[in-house]
Amino acid sequence: MKILEIVTQMEAGGAQRIAYLLHAELKRRGHESQLCFLYEKRPAYAKTPDVFPLLDSSPSFVGYGRIILNLMRLIYREKPDAVITHTHYANVLGQAIAWLMNVSSRIAVHHNPVDTYPRAALRADRLLGAAGVYTGCVAVSETVAASMNKYPDSYRDRLHVVYNGTPLPPLPAYRDLVRSGWNIPENALLLVNVGRLSKQKNQEFLLRLLPSNLALHLLLVGDGEHGAHLRALAKESGIAERVHFTGEVSHEQVSSLVAAADIFVFPSLYEAVGMVMLEAMLLGVPVISSDIPSSREFLSGTGLLVDTATPEKWLEAIDSLIRCPEYASKMAEQAKTRAQRFTVQRMADGYEELLAPITNSVLPAERRI
Repeated sequence: MKILEIVTQMEAGGAQRIAYLLHAELKRRGHESQLCFLYEKRPAYAKTPDVFPLLDSSPSFVGYGRIILNLMRLIYREKPDAVITHTHYANVLGQAIAWLMNVSSRIAVHHNPVDTYPRAALRADRLLGAAGVYTGCVAVSETVAASMNKYPDSYRDRLHVVYNGTPLPPLPAYRDLVRSGWNIPENALLLVNVGRLSKQKNQEFLLRLLPSNLALHLLLVGDGEHGAHLRALAKESGIAERVHFTGEVSHEQVSSLVAAADIFVFPSLYEAVGMVMLEAMLLGVPVISSDIPSSREFLSGTGLLVDTATPEKWLEAIDSLIRCPEYASKMAEQAKTRAQRFTVQRMADGYEELLAPITNSVLPAERRI
């Protein structure tokens, strides 16, 4: 089967990672798969075979016209059997074009609760899905599916839950070598967070915890639009020597950086699936997360869920894991066992099941994969 995946922007984000993992697994299974980005924001997947942007920079108004034209040319030339789109702008634009060009199977994937979408994208998505422009819709968690409870039945009839999958992380480098490489004291109490430096990921909350505990160091893995603000805040707060910014790094490096920490901290304001949280769970690192629906769905009972409205309780949670290593270790082992349920193979199985009946009607709405 010829499959074209489309994502809005090329960068090292969670949705981009999932699209790439699905693309690679579909290729491994013998499908002809390509992954394209509407435009390149950062060259995270540059020079990767069968992965490419339609535009090499963030688009102007005219640039969107070029993206549309390039995408139409791509679909006309490749004639895919299926188009799978990820993230709201790719869903709306990619699926509308795929429908106009008579692609048989058109699956829109939602990686965040829909109430976080820009209003125009939300309305367009709801209209296109209800009208049948999408032959199938995927929510990557029950949390995302629940955000569509008020959507029309004609939309929800096409809705399926296919959980994101993550591969087993590579063997991490030695903890002391990783720490020395980033100028982190070997005996420091190290918190690590991985993700786009942004308002959603809420790294500012973590920076505001550090002045209350002088023993803590914080490793922020990733880059994003709030990077300059966070660096300035660290300097203003007098904690710059205890906050370590890596910028974007390879996925292999991420595993070693997470494994070098004492606690993985995840204060996001909202998520669909915390993929980096699952990776930390697989690495056996204790997790403290904001008490949001998706973390309750994936972490509850195997990690600590704490409301970010109460920073003092976050400090207490951190202290409890540091003071009770046996408790932290037992919790981390339970989390590791749970995270092993969410594999790339099971994720690809779900998409293959949706793609198989291309000429048939969609599966019942209650089907969960």
